[in-house]
Amino acid sequence: MKMGSKNATTKKRILYCESNTDGTVGGSFFSLLYLVEGIDKAYFDPVVIFHSDNSLVPTYRKSGIDTRIQRKPTPYGFAQRIRKYGLAGNVLGKTLSPIQKMLNFSRFLINPVFRKYYYLKKNKIDIVHLNNSIIRNNDWMIAAFWARIPCITHERGINAHYPKLARWIAQRLDAIVCISNAVADNLKQKGVPENNIRIIYNGLDPEIVKVTRQSLELRDEYGIQHDAPIIGIIGNIKQWKGQKSVVLATALIKKQFKEIRCFIVGDTADADIDYKYELDELIRKHGLEENIIFTGHQSNVADYMNLMDVVIHASVLPEPFGRVLIEAMALKKPLIGARAGAVPEIIINNKTGLTFQPDNASNLASCIISLLKDPDLARNMGAEGYTRLIETFSIQSNVQKTTAIYDSILYRPAH
Repeated sequence: MKMGSKNATTKKRILYCESNTDGTVGGSFFSLLYLVEGIDKAYFDPVVIFHSDNSLVPTYRKSGIDTRIQRKPTPYGFAQRIRKYGLAGNVLGKTLSPIQKMLNFSRFLINPVFRKYYYLKKNKIDIVHLNNSIIRNNDWMIAAFWARIPCITHERGINAHYPKLARWIAQRLDAIVCISNAVADNLKQKGVPENNIRIIYNGLDPEIVKVTRQSLELRDEYGIQHDAPIIGIIGNIKQWKGQKSVVLATALIKKQFKEIRCFIVGDTADADIDYKYELDELIRKHGLEENIIFTGHQSNVADYMNLMDVVIHASVLPEPFGRVLIEAMALKKPLIGARAGAVPEIIINNKTGLTFQPDNASNLASCIISLLKDPDLARNMGAEGYTRLIETFSIQSNVQKTTAIYDSILYRPAH
């Protein structure tokens, strides 16, 4: 039976909201895309809201998904600006700081709750499904409670702290969908009740990971010898993503593989420019200008994954999931991942790849060297990873389990 068929006469409108606004497109955007593409449109009518325009919006719309932009206001910052003007300004700024906080509280929670309440009612939303965390989109959650509309959220982060408001709201949500056991365990450790926690891994259809430019073409474009080993990391340039460890590991690998090339594929948000400068300086210090290649944002990262002999995931903080890992599995690539968070749930060490101690460039370099020296082992690991993707991380399973939650909410017995 198709999910949602308990009431085939009326489509149910599901409102999805992605809260990231820093201008970069991350894994949560793709996870949401694959979910809303996969749900049965005979029974569900998805509406997707972003708080800022982004490069994936045309893809959503091309798929026939009602996709809207609702921009968030900027916070008041007059107290900080006033404090820059000498002693008198500092005193006045401190005095005005509580007023600024109250205004921002009203601007980002009180006023939005009223607006979103009327939005939900006007658009006849049946379920609100938020895409990020219990610490985000609190205005949507409260508006849904007020409107008596079921509300669930994904939890895609492993946060060090959950405010009281988030923990209070969490108990009242219809479901919290955690993308890994690591995420769920962290919520429980931080005092979030587990009665409505559900674990659904991110999913992927390997057929959509398509290579459009072959490896030799890219090697020629970048002037790389056809037999030079290539490694790489894919993800937005952020300190916690661990590109620094990859740069340092490349310096160590170069001692044995002079022609090593390392691709760093991903965008850099304005907030992360200083980290990018730090990486540039590190590359100059170790003489890696010819060995490390920054590509910036790429619309089809599969081309670059396909180019790599080894795909690296190097987060220095616990990784909630790591979508790039299952994308690499779709191309049968051997993986090396930092041994924290959900990575050990995805990579089976010594079978589908290798894991290393986070933020340990020496350990990372040793793992990479071992696979570069043994291509047969690397190839076997890649094949095992593909099998694991099909068995554990399919998009069909992800969609089925998610729509089962919708059905359990929409058609639960009245008390």
